Amino acid sequence: MLSWDKLPSEMKNDAVKEYYDLLCKRPLSIILKRIFDFTAALILTLILSPIIIIVSIAIAVDSKGGVLFKQERITTYYRHFKIYKFRTMVKNAEQLGSQITVSADARITKVGKVLRRFHLDEIPQLFNILKGDMSFVGTRPEVPKYVASYTDEMLATLLLPAGITSMASIKYKDEFELISNAEDCDKVYINEILPDKMRYNLDALKKFNVLFDIGIMFKTFFSVFIKEDENTAHKDLHEALIIAEDARSLILTRKELLEKLMELGYKLDAYIPKDEYTKDLSDMGINPIDVSFNRRSTNPFADLKLLRTYKRLTKKKYDFAITYSIKPNIYGGIAMKKKKIPYYINVTGTGSAFYNGGIIKTIIKALYKPSSRHAAGLFFENSEDRDIFVNNSLCKKEKTLVLNGAGINTEEFKPIDYPENYITKILYIGRLMEEKGIEDLYPVIKECDAKNEAVSFEFLGDFEDTYKESFEKFTKLKNVTYYGYHTNIKDYISSCDCLILPSYHEGMANVLLEAGALARPLLVSDIAGCREAVVDGKNGYLFKVKDRNEIKDTVYKFLSLSFEEKKEMGLYSRKHIVENFERKNNVSKIIAYIGVKKTSESNRQPITENETVRV
Repeated sequence: MLSWDKLPSEMKNDAVKEYYDLLCKRPLSIILKRIFDFTAALILTLILSPIIIIVSIAIAVDSKGGVLFKQERITTYYRHFKIYKFRTMVKNAEQLGSQITVSADARITKVGKVLRRFHLDEIPQLFNILKGDMSFVGTRPEVPKYVASYTDEMLATLLLPAGITSMASIKYKDEFELISNAEDCDKVYINEILPDKMRYNLDALKKFNVLFDIGIMFKTFFSVFIKEDENTAHKDLHEALIIAEDARSLILTRKELLEKLMELGYKLDAYIPKDEYTKDLSDMGINPIDVSFNRRSTNPFADLKLLRTYKRLTKKKYDFAITYSIKPNIYGGIAMKKKKIPYYINVTGTGSAFYNGGIIKTIIKALYKPSSRHAAGLFFENSEDRDIFVNNSLCKKEKTLVLNGAGINTEEFKPIDYPENYITKILYIGRLMEEKGIEDLYPVIKECDAKNEAVSFEFLGDFEDTYKESFEKFTKLKNVTYYGYHTNIKDYISSCDCLILPSYHEGMANVLLEAGALARPLLVSDIAGCREAVVDGKNGYLFKVKDRNEIKDTVYKFLSLSFEEKKEMGLYSRKHIVENFERKNNVSKIIAYIGVKKTSESNRQPITENETVRV
């Protein structure tokens, strides 16, 4: 390896240094890797020479242009090189379109389709290995524009040669399908898929040795060339299971994911309490199976009954299961573990148990361990919740995926004209409970009432446990309106000047994404699950959690703004939410993480929309 002083300046950072020091302790493995790469590449080149000749002739006969496709990529120590592939597209394809193309694109030749299908277009990379530009196993070489987006830690992957295959390559072998529903493929790749691929690549650096590389090569062979049958992957089944506690919330926040899974050919069952909204699941084509339980109950016998119910109902060998919220995560996860079904836990929030601490936190941690440690993956809605799980040894960081909350369908929540109210309307939406910070609002509401300030405070939501009595003091104030619980919140948001949420803890407050998408300013606690939705001073204000003086100052600061300033904040809210919380991108990220692929032709619905692929 090069000495640290000779590394390119772009790579000299603390994150890279950690991996550099690790690799410096394995000089023999690095030497053996190069010997193995060169020897194996030379032997394979000789063995495959007849195929290379036949493919070259076929390409030349099929279309004009050279036999090889060459493209600039980045390898060891930030060095640029030309990667070789058999040409699968028409001559000058990159000048005729972007680096992102559709599978039905006329630029792909007839021979090219066959080569891509069987990955034969990668064979010329043996020459890259012989030259020392690449290795059999390593991080796939990216084009310069993608390398420019690497984080400091990602740059550590350039300490070793780029590779033909890796665990990330196996996981994302059908990458073009995973981003097929994204409007901006480059953006989704850079912001969502690339970080997840790098998670595998960086983990491989830590495990680096020649035997590990050989293991990856065998996994690649079986992944690409050995077709799984029904006994190994249940390919004739193509069914997935959703376990949740509330049909309405599931539809509101996961509808697009459920629809995408069905579009890809999966039949979905849902273990969920039966109510008036389960019919909506049926109308979507999902099979709801009634599993009723009290989500607030702490009765251990009721919880054991729930676990037995999940296990008793699970008679199918589902391809995978996804669980949502605490009890489905814990008991659904344990049931799936017992049934040997891969499952993914979605932690929508760590909840009051973790926040308050004490014996309840200890119990929840003990309950979570059996399911979270054996999950195929865990989805979190903010990084702080992820860190809580990792720091409490409930899961390994490499198994986690941090999402931007549940995301928001910005087509469904389109901007609404800012209201010209004669008094400022500040709206709260959510459960009415102490941990949502309701009590911290009372002093400023009372003061505004006493001063006859031109402001009203509106509340929308149902009560949690016994908080109804505590809330009576609010309703005695002239500037407070309580609307009760309503499902259609757009009308209430459209008439308000801003949304306020002084919560103590959140997974990701979906109501902030909804209000922001509708172009309303946001006044929220500076906590994980809230702060992500706000660019302080641009589309609202952040205030210190539980700090009543700061909450009061924030309210008065907003009241002092002109109509145009408030309206401008609302427009910036819309911009921020669209750029960072589009639900389509979340769906792509989850689909990619799980590795969901289109099912067999006989079992899936026809996909007629264009499917994107990277050149």
